[in-house]
Amino acid sequence: MGLAQNAYIEASNVYETSLEENYKKNNGIFYTDVSLAEKMVSELKITENAIILDPCCGAGVFLYAAKKRGYDNIYGADQDSDAIKFCTENTHGGTFAAIDTLGKKPKDILEKLGLQQKPNYIIGNPPYAPIAGDTKLDSDYLFTRKVADTGNNLFIAAIMRALEIVADNGIISYIIPKNFLHVSSYSNLRKELLSDKTIISIIDIGAYFKNVRGEQIILTIKNCVCDEKHKISLKKFSSNRFVNMAKIPQKFYTDEILLFTCSEDFSTYKKLTKSYQHLGDLRNGYVGRGKSTSPDAISGKDIRKFGYKNREIPTEGNIIFLQNIYSAEAGVIATFGGNLEASQTVTIFTDGDQKMCRYILGILHSKLINLFLIKYCYNHSKLTMHTDAKYLKKIPLPNNELQTKYFDTILSLVNDLETIEYMSQNWFNKLEELNQIVYKAYNISEKEENFINTEIKKIQSKRWYINE
Repeated sequence: MGLAQNAYIEASNVYETSLEENYKKNNGIFYTDVSLAEKMVSELKITENAIILDPCCGAGVFLYAAKKRGYDNIYGADQDSDAIKFCTENTHGGTFAAIDTLGKKPKDILEKLGLQQKPNYIIGNPPYAPIAGDTKLDSDYLFTRKVADTGNNLFIAAIMRALEIVADNGIISYIIPKNFLHVSSYSNLRKELLSDKTIISIIDIGAYFKNVRGEQIILTIKNCVCDEKHKISLKKFSSNRFVNMAKIPQKFYTDEILLFTCSEDFSTYKKLTKSYQHLGDLRNGYVGRGKSTSPDAISGKDIRKFGYKNREIPTEGNIIFLQNIYSAEAGVIATFGGNLEASQTVTIFTDGDQKMCRYILGILHSKLINLFLIKYCYNHSKLTMHTDAKYLKKIPLPNNELQTKYFDTILSLVNDLETIEYMSQNWFNKLEELNQIVYKAYNISEKEENFINTEIKKIQSKRWYINE
């Protein structure tokens, strides 16, 4: 690391710490380090003499990284005039302007920067914060309305504005929240990108930023309609480099974008979603939160896998109780609810009779279905999720023939797991028996089983395997 870079990093850290916490929070400001900025610039393989713009440049780290690699046509904008002053003094080249790029129209932005043509590359880490309270979007009505209709977040406004500013066939590479890939409120923009643009790559960088809730990705888009055969490169940030995971045809996605880690991951997903019935299609029962306010109502913390912490399992009824909080480390925690009442911290699922409830209870606790939820419903998120209806209804179920064949065996194993000492060696043995029967019920091959077992062990806590 050269002295010049040391000096820039030190000055940038001093400037960042000078900003008030409320200002950073309300404006969704999270500064990127030089190392990641350099990797992003290098990943793009920017052509010589290309025009590079960071519309929300802050301390200008991406433009500093581009300048360091020999690019001279660099431009930065930010609503903070002090940030622009910092960039001018510390980036040693480039053109900078104090302007709110989320609020101003493209023509005004380019004019303020002295650009006669649209930039070829837009790169950066735009602000992300819900637009509410002290966090505002000061733009024209139509733009503000469009942002509100597709997530109402500053990073959504940043992507939309970048799409307006960038040249035809130009590239946008932004660090954004990972939940953009699957949260329903962002659906409109996702669909637009999938149908009208070319998604070059998505890089999963995990929970990269300290004190920022959630995980992040690097989304790189080309401003043109994709070729029919185009594949999105899925990568992850590991061992301080970007590692290839899989290449998935863009036409495969229509809305939610799942990050498959390898070809086996992709084929397993296709099998589970295309070859089986889905719980939401087959069950006519209710799925939703408990509503009871009774002091005797079951809460999420009262439930353990196949039972309760301080209560007997009821003998009658047609309800399953699930902890509404779902963590990847623990997986599904559910039990037979019978005719008991549940509070808001419990998801309740009703079905025809107690036998069918216990059969589904066995399916829910299997490695197969936990992998399905973690990877294909929650997109491998490390955040705490919820066992809400929109996720549970996606769960695949065996076809009628295989359900009939293995129904009684699964039912018997669930009954054993309800009565055997919780988490004893015998309990773990029965749980593994259940997993093996579920694999057979879904006609899972030995290769697929090995993949599922390997993946789930990477995700779930060792406490669920320590006695295996």
